[in-house]
Amino acid sequence: MSEEIEIEINVKEKEKKFELTDLVRYFHNVRNSKGELVPIIGEDKLAVTAALAYLLEDTNFMINAYSGTGKTVIMNAVFNLLEGTPIKTAVIEQLSETALWYDTDNINQSRFIAIPEAQKCPESIIEILKTWADDRPAIRKRTDVTISDIREQRLIPKFVFMCKAVENKRGDAFLDAELERRYMVTHTNPTVKQTEDVIKYKLNTTARPQEDIITMSDEEIQELKDHIAKCIVNRDDTRAIKVRNPCGPSLFKIIPTLFPIARSKVHYFLKLINAVARFYPDEMMTVDRDGVKYGLVTPKHNWLAVQIYIDTFVTECLQMPSHGIDILKLIPDSDIDKFGMVTSEVIKMSMKEIQQCARQAGLPFAGKSITPLLTSLQMLGFLEIEEEGNKRLYFKSPLITEPSTKIDWEEVVVETKDLMKETWPEIADEYIGRYCENVELINPFTLQEVKLGTRIENATKVETTSDDDYGSWYEG
Repeated sequence: MSEEIEIEINVKEKEKKFELTDLVRYFHNVRNSKGELVPIIGEDKLAVTAALAYLLEDTNFMINAYSGTGKTVIMNAVFNLLEGTPIKTAVIEQLSETALWYDTDNINQSRFIAIPEAQKCPESIIEILKTWADDRPAIRKRTDVTISDIREQRLIPKFVFMCKAVENKRGDAFLDAELERRYMVTHTNPTVKQTEDVIKYKLNTTARPQEDIITMSDEEIQELKDHIAKCIVNRDDTRAIKVRNPCGPSLFKIIPTLFPIARSKVHYFLKLINAVARFYPDEMMTVDRDGVKYGLVTPKHNWLAVQIYIDTFVTECLQMPSHGIDILKLIPDSDIDKFGMVTSEVIKMSMKEIQQCARQAGLPFAGKSITPLLTSLQMLGFLEIEEEGNKRLYFKSPLITEPSTKIDWEEVVVETKDLMKETWPEIADEYIGRYCENVELINPFTLQEVKLGTRIENATKVETTSDDDYGSWYEG
């Protein structure tokens, strides 16, 4: 008996354990169909969000961004994760009114659907996408002249990954408000700093041998693809576990509740946490209750999800338009006196002054008006306007407080322990011992070591590592 146990343990020790650092490495080593290196530069969090949420948690996903900022590159990299696996995909590039109906068999047989240029979608396809998002098949009846009868066509609900160009006349506003509400929406970073980083990388690679550039072998990439495919199959299995998050109640303090849209956006935050957990299937402790099998998410999974998604999540909850936060960072804060009135010292800026500051900050507004963006920020309540003669002067509203993105992870762990003892007592001791006591992990973006369950500085604050530095604005 002891020999059998020892053999089982040895086999398990040989199994490769994947970390999110492997997924980040993959995006740094993406190859195209010609075998050429086309890495994702400076968009690690967006790429990881897309891969996890879309592939592992059945989330309709949208990248809403300027042309030439890498949105399609990210989409292709995510779908490349499925090449060489049994998971079937389809790319919809012909976007006529009836394009989907003429490709019914291919679409119905595919697990995932990509739409690279969603701003070109006609109204008929928009309606199909909304129907899918409601988990209903799209149905069309047409006359088949070969049999002189009416035939019914069905397009089975699919999860869609789409890219939308915001500068397009149909992309600068909602493609369709009801459709976008059903999607997890993200944005690329189009700043000058990001452009410089991409160009520097491309120039540097011309001076280095291939072995210095490629840091992940074809074998390693295929192993990662197989792991992702296995996670997807587990997700699709009718016997799949129902994921529950004992840390969930402790996350309330970082969720902006200013606008009602947060009620739906929190759904995507929770799905990303679940997706992280699905990436680590061996780390989810399972328990059977009344014939239902549950899988319990850990503090580690929550910490990683916060690192990946918090900036995007807060932006979406605030209904912030593209570059809205960047503009707000250019305008000085406003103060109010004890009567609730704006003080006379508040600095007001004209549209021209704001645009000049935006250009100096490297924002992509050269040659175009930012009036629509300022109008959006005013309608949302982030900016206020004062008329002085023929001038419109803008200042930051003092009535909207900035949400906090700080979390005391020691407190989260303590609250999780209490919830486990109360709600899942049959496995509480094992869960706490395994996942709540001095848990060590690695930040996949900075490669820094972090300990959860102990009070140390880098474990109690949500750090932002992206170049856009959204987190610093939110923290105030």
